[in-house]
Order: sequence, then structure tokens, then C-alpha cells
Amino acid sequence: MVEYFDVVDEDDRVVGRASREECHKKKLLHRSVMFFIFDKQDRVFVNKRSAEKEFFGGMWSIVLGGHVESAERYDRAVMREAEEEAGIISRPFKMGYFKKRLPQERENVTVYGFVTDHKPRLQREEIDSGSFMTLAEAEEKMKKDKFIPETQQLLPILRDYFKSKSPAKT
Repeated sequence: MVEYFDVVDEDDRVVGRASREECHKKKLLHRSVMFFIFDKQDRVFVNKRSAEKEFFGGMWSIVLGGHVESAERYDRAVMREAEEEAGIISRPFKMGYFKKRLPQERENVTVYGFVTDHKPRLQREEIDSGSFMTLAEAEEKMKKDKFIPETQQLLPILRDYFKSKSPAKT
């Protein structure tokens, strides 16, 4: 089955429609979602991507995610992706937005978070393995292992989340 995405402009307005293959081949700007998974102890799920992934196979990541299909809303896409990739069916919360402009792919990305009380049920075609880590543990791992390039844009969003959860300093 051919997947279709909305082609968008820099302001995220729909300007056309193209297949997944065409979007990637021609570097057409399209939409995606990424999401953090947190456990009840406020740890983030750090995962190793499947070696079979189209981009950055075998690398580590602090998020999961996927594309927004043509005519689909960001919030619906993240719920679909979370259920497919991790078996999560809880309600997401919006955490941020960024413009991903890599040589491999150009996307407007909305970032969400999910809190779960169980270990994610991983879709093996997408994710090889993963575990929950504190922010400090995840940042230590980033010094040793190869993480996807957009980690640099995601890390401030993650840090802001943890900063908002800590008690105010008086």
C-alpha cells in the first residue's frame, strides 16, 4: 500500500500531496510526530532503532515517532504511532515543535509525551530494544553511543519537561 503525505511549506500550510517515496527522494517538506515515553518514576524511554530503518538504522534515540499521513492531524498521528510502535493507548501531551532539516529528510515535527505504567511493547521492525533511564543516565549514554541527529533539537524539549516537573527553587 502506498503511503501519502501532505507536502507543506515553511509555515506548515499544505501545498500538495506526494507519496512517501517521492517525499524522501525529492526532499519534499512534510509532517511527522515524535514522542517521548515516560514511566511513573519520571524516566525517559531510550531505545535502539532497528537496523532495517530507512534512516539512521541501528542508532539510539530518546523518542519514537512516525509520519503524519495525508489529511491526518498531528494529534491523531501520534496516537496511531504510539499504539503501533509501543502498544501505548494513553492520551499524549504536547511538548514542542521543531523544523527538522537534514540532508536525508525535511520535516515539520510536533513532539509529544506519554506517561505509562508498563514497559512499551516494541514493534520489532522499528525498535530493537530500550529501557527507561533518568535524564542524567540518558545524557551519559549520549556521550558514548551514536544517537539520531535530531537529538540535539529534542534534548532541550526533554530538559524543559524535567525542569517544569522539579519543585521551584526559592
